[in-house]
Amino acid sequence: MTRTATRSAWGTWIGFESCPMLLGRLVEGFAGPWTPLDDVPVPGLATAPVGDAGENRGDSRDEARDVEPGATGAIGCVVLAARSPADLRRAVPLRGLLPATTRVRIAVADVPPWAAQPLPVAAPGACWRHLTEMRVSRRGRGWHLDAAFTEPVPAGDVVAHVANGLFGGCEAVTPVAGLEGGVTADWRPGDPNVTLTPPGGPVPDRRDAPGCDLPLRRAEADGPVLAGPVVTGSVGAGPVAAGSVGAGSVVDRPVAAGLPPLDEAVVNPIGFRRHPSQETAALAAHRDGFVVTLGGNRLVRLPASGRVTDVDVARLREVRGIEVPAFDSQAGQGRASGVARVVAALSAAGIPVLAAPDPARDRALGPALAAALAAVTGEALASDLRREELSVRLRRAALREHGAAARWRRLALAAGLPVPPDPKVSILLCTRRPEMVPFAVEQMERQRGVSAELIVGLHGFAAREAAIPRTRLPVTVIEAPAATPFGEVLNRMAAVASGSYLAKVDDDDWYGPDHLADLLLARRYSGAHLVGSAAEFVYLESLDVTIRRCIGTERFAPLVAGGTMLVTRAVFEAAGGFRPLARTVDGQLLQAVEAVGGRIYRTHGLGYVLRRRSAYGHTWRQPVQSFLASYQEQWRGLVFNELMEDGARWRAEVRT
Repeated sequence: MTRTATRSAWGTWIGFESCPMLLGRLVEGFAGPWTPLDDVPVPGLATAPVGDAGENRGDSRDEARDVEPGATGAIGCVVLAARSPADLRRAVPLRGLLPATTRVRIAVADVPPWAAQPLPVAAPGACWRHLTEMRVSRRGRGWHLDAAFTEPVPAGDVVAHVANGLFGGCEAVTPVAGLEGGVTADWRPGDPNVTLTPPGGPVPDRRDAPGCDLPLRRAEADGPVLAGPVVTGSVGAGPVAAGSVGAGSVVDRPVAAGLPPLDEAVVNPIGFRRHPSQETAALAAHRDGFVVTLGGNRLVRLPASGRVTDVDVARLREVRGIEVPAFDSQAGQGRASGVARVVAALSAAGIPVLAAPDPARDRALGPALAAALAAVTGEALASDLRREELSVRLRRAALREHGAAARWRRLALAAGLPVPPDPKVSILLCTRRPEMVPFAVEQMERQRGVSAELIVGLHGFAAREAAIPRTRLPVTVIEAPAATPFGEVLNRMAAVASGSYLAKVDDDDWYGPDHLADLLLARRYSGAHLVGSAAEFVYLESLDVTIRRCIGTERFAPLVAGGTMLVTRAVFEAAGGFRPLARTVDGQLLQAVEAVGGRIYRTHGLGYVLRRRSAYGHTWRQPVQSFLASYQEQWRGLVFNELMEDGARWRAEVRT
């Protein structure tokens, strides 16, 4: 095997704008020079001007340019320092800027409490075949990974695989984007499938096809713009971007892209505190950015761009809310967009925001999130339950409007690109009680924001014995004899389902109108293979009492309520489906999902009320008295929280 010549170590960083001095003591044995990854030019271009040493900007970027994987002259060691896991995901779309090397060192300076260790998910290819040694160690509040290879490998591939393992996998975001590097990486965090393009230049080909579907160009005055769909030119001309002049191009006026999208994998409700220990904090302008303070203590410092990381969110989890004033309109568009970005991120994380009226900020946030913000008051935040209701409304609006997947879908539609259809949810409703069929179908009829079908399993009776109401949902009816095990009936129902997701529901429980949509949202930001709600709210029918139980939510956990499980079809099949048993089929599926390497996430329980009669007749034989052993609130009668949007007729439908 022929060894290639190597050059000296090369270090790059991302996310340390507000704390550059940390770099000097972060990686043992490497003192620099450091190159900001945002400033590394796209290969093939002249080197951009280098900043002064006071900004920790080295002069080594020439070494990183034009180094192909396996080429002679590869860098001996590539060091990547990321301030947080969020910053590591921002480095993924820029992986093509990292040279080939025989050693990769990745240092993540700080991680939130719930973050896993950075173990890479090795993908097929030459990269990991050359691995000789890898060490992962805890360093202070962060993690370090050091991998050595016998031959030069693309350092960017190693970074992408480590980010993939840290966040439990990733999903492709459509359309395929073209980025000019640097700050445009904020638009596709964690996405290794982007194409880096020269500033203002043509998009390079990718395997005899256009390199991207939609290029994002820098525009200093108004922020990034979409240049329009990429189309193939005449023979030999190659792809060109709409908006430019070229053979076969479609001339299209660039469209302002607005705020960078939120990275829902890192800015999300995971770790939400139901009972915060601190009072309301405040956001204020500070030097060249923002600061969140509580009393005389500074909790976090944020850059002027308004970028918020998972580490920032973790440090704000114990505050009851954050007060955001109306900033001086004379400060300019940059300040308004920075504030809007902070508010959107805090809302997506479920941290309630008390925002003073600010027309410029609210225009950037959009009407749905602005309306949710207007409902937040100091009086409402004083109640833990009301605070959580507001938190859920804020996170819904922020993630649906500003999440990366949702934002790019809308951008593609605006550019005239076709997008894949929304994934379908197949609702599995199995019942032994004909009298409960109308109630259960109506609970699913009120679901909104999802594409769904209903699979009704009649266990022990025929369709002619049940009054199945008319519904807008496509309905498939499965009949099974009473002697058939419950799990087998569910498997027969799953076999005729056509959805990408399977959602199991019970026939006598209450579901809020956003129940399924919230599960899909939680699956998106958690990356889990099975998600479900907590059975927090329970109506004890024999006592005519509603209680709220003490169950931790917005976390990875091995148990969720059986009547709220939503699982991907792929993992359902990998786990072998439901066991053909009469009871405990929910728990058996949860255990099987974990056994095959799937992750389970438990989201909030405000969209679900479990009805509990006597233990007799339930597949879950938990006695009523056990629900009274641990609860934090109780109400006389059937009581719904505001997110259930119950209405009088739902209260009247308590049937036995």
